[in-house]
Order: sequence, then structure tokens, then C-alpha cells
Amino acid sequence: MTTYGIKLVWAGWENDPTIGFSNRASKRWADELPAGTRMLLYETTGKPKGSKAKGTKSLVGEVEVTGTFDDGAKIRAADEQHDAVIPVRVVQKRESVTPVPLDTVREVLKDEQWPRMGESWRPLSDAEYQALVKLMG
Repeated sequence: MTTYGIKLVWAGWENDPTIGFSNRASKRWADELPAGTRMLLYETTGKPKGSKAKGTKSLVGEVEVTGTFDDGAKIRAADEQHDAVIPVRVVQKRESVTPVPLDTVREVLKDEQWPRMGESWRPLSDAEYQALVKLMG
């Protein structure tokens, strides 16, 4: 059975081969992010040091997990600012999706408080995932 979820990413995500997590989040979710997990990527307004990117507060892409956090440690970029990364394959590139804004994501999730402080990964049901993918075009 495929695992689905939404992962928050910094402003400027551009079809990257890894997705970053904090140490705490990587430990919490490691066993629940097997290869094949599908992540819809929600771009926040937070940005990495030195970036001038402006976040869209919308879904901007989709990736599939291809390895573990241990695998990610072997390929992490020298300038990576996250504590841990997991390798991914881009399924839907940023330029190929219709961005889905925050209010619409909240409607689908039936959760007006999402995203919550300190929560960078949110598991999705199959129905939530399918509804959001459809909106992304």
C-alpha cells in the first residue's frame, strides 16, 4: 500500500533530488516513509539562507521517495541546510503543475489550522491525495 502525505518545503523548491527534514522529524517519520511514498510539496514562505525566493503558500510539485535518510546522508549537498534529507524522484515538476493555494488545501483536508507550527509532514488518506493531485492538473 502506498503512503501519501504533504511535505512543507522552503520557498524556491525547484525539482530537487532530496527533501529536507529536521533531526526530530526524520526520527519521527523514518519508519513511515518507505520507498514509494508519494509527497505533495507545499511551498512555504520560509527560505534557506541566501535565497531571495518568494514562497507561494501552495502545492508546487510531487515527488516519490526512493531511499532512506541513510541513503540521503550519502548524497546530501555540501551546502544543505536541513539536518536530514531523503532521496526522491520528481513525479510532477514545478513547471508542470497548477499551484493549489493554501485555502483550497485546507478545504480538501477539512482542517482550517493546517499547517501547524513544527509539523512539516502530514500523512494523507488516499481520497485526500487523489483530490489534491486532481487539482494540480
